[in-house]
Amino acid sequence: MLTMMIVDDEPLAVHYLTETLLELEDMDFQIVKAHAGKEAIEKMEAGKIDILLTDIRMPGMSGMELAEYTRKRWPRCRIVFLTGFDDFAYAQTAIRNGGIDFVLKTEGDEAIIQAVHKAVQDIEIEIDREEILKRSREQLQSALPTIRRDYLRQLIQGESEAPAVRARRFEELGIRLDAERPILLVIGRLDEWGSFAAPSDQSLLFYSVHNIADEYLNGSLQMIALPYDRNRFIWLVQPSESIAEQDAQEQALRTLAGGVELVQAACRRHLKVPVSFMMAASFCPWESLMQRIEVLKLQLAYGIGKDQEMMLTEQRSEEKEELRSSKQFYEEQDLRIHLRKMDLLETYLDNGEKEGCVYLFGEIVKAINLLSRNDAGEALAYEAFSQLSAFLLTYINKRHLINQLGEAFRMEQLLNPFQHSSTVEGIQFLGGIALSLADYHGLKKAERTTDMIGQIQHYVHAFLQEELSLTRLAEHVYLSPPYLSRMYKQTTGQGLLDYITEVRIQRAKTLLMTTEHKIHEIATMVGLESAPYFTRLFKKVTGFTPQVYRDSKLSG
Repeated sequence: MLTMMIVDDEPLAVHYLTETLLELEDMDFQIVKAHAGKEAIEKMEAGKIDILLTDIRMPGMSGMELAEYTRKRWPRCRIVFLTGFDDFAYAQTAIRNGGIDFVLKTEGDEAIIQAVHKAVQDIEIEIDREEILKRSREQLQSALPTIRRDYLRQLIQGESEAPAVRARRFEELGIRLDAERPILLVIGRLDEWGSFAAPSDQSLLFYSVHNIADEYLNGSLQMIALPYDRNRFIWLVQPSESIAEQDAQEQALRTLAGGVELVQAACRRHLKVPVSFMMAASFCPWESLMQRIEVLKLQLAYGIGKDQEMMLTEQRSEEKEELRSSKQFYEEQDLRIHLRKMDLLETYLDNGEKEGCVYLFGEIVKAINLLSRNDAGEALAYEAFSQLSAFLLTYINKRHLINQLGEAFRMEQLLNPFQHSSTVEGIQFLGGIALSLADYHGLKKAERTTDMIGQIQHYVHAFLQEELSLTRLAEHVYLSPPYLSRMYKQTTGQGLLDYITEVRIQRAKTLLMTTEHKIHEIATMVGLESAPYFTRLFKKVTGFTPQVYRDSKLSG
């Protein structure tokens, strides 16, 4: 909803313009009135002004001075001057600044309405969807490295998507790797920080290592480097040339092995830091990245030798210790993916979204049931219970909700999985606590909304004879005017300004039937300073003028 301010030192002119513009059915804005420049500035501080309709010649602060202040306070505000012939040249000078129009007072209502329409159209063009998307694309380009990194991190953490979707995302994000060809993995570890121990220097060290790698590997290999944790990083590598797949992979492995050795030596020589590397022995599909990374991490952690500046290659299958099956690995990672969604669970709880809680706990139980068929399943179930239990306990304590769980709640059931007949039953119990918390927040949110609606309606009835602008009402309940307007309509099904009009008309009906006040007095008593406007509004709502309504009721 747009906000228009009308400023003129003649009260009748302000009332007349307000009435004229409020009767336009295709205009959806609230109007703020002022009778002097200083009053306008005071009201302007209460909220954004989209359109300023002002006289030029006013005592004290002139309309030109007010316009200059307004453009500094609200740069996007459109300004329409009401001018006389003597002000014409003056106004033309101001128009050159842009966003300003003028109407000669002798041109009448139609010219004013056209100027307001033009101002509204200018605002709509400025916030046009295509323009917003264009600016968003420009911002996206500047944020692309961060978005690219976050997307690749999701891939290496097990987030799966169809090859066609992955290929499209690679193209969108400018990832210079083939989304359908297998990938070669390298895990690097900074064994010491050297002179880069300060937190502000650690990112610099990562980028320095990656720049050295680019120098040695660029050309024959395509590589993307990702920070993995505090002292480890991952390289995703593919051959640059489209040659026979088997030949390309074997050549890439040899090139990478030689290049990594040079990178390690350069880091020691130029950066004075030792770096260890673990290289995969073969290529892997994108879908298996997370499993392969876990294997490489484990072998790098075990290591051999002095544990610094290691240069290791993944052990071949026949030499490995017994590893978990792929199926079991993916089932375990599926559980971990759900357990990483605690931020999502917090949102569900805060917003009272019980359906989201049910779904998330259901997926966790499903994953645990699948894992129950192998040796590690029970330990993973206890891990899931502990993680969920710790999250819920922290959530309850931070929000002081322990008393909201009821007398039947027992802390030991929240903390101890052995209080339940099985871990699945224990996690279902935790899910029940989550549902109770979500239900509590949902009810409190509904109560707060109902209470706020009640406050607004009480305020309208108590101060009906005064100016009830959206800004004033929003300040009363500590909300922004646009949000209050939207929320009120979503909650009640009726616009707030429509409600105010309804209350005014109902109060006017009562006064017409029960008092002998004159029509213009009743108009003032219901907050409408102009009797002609009150008459037109009353007739528009009821179908009768106030006098005809009074006469018909009294005679009936």
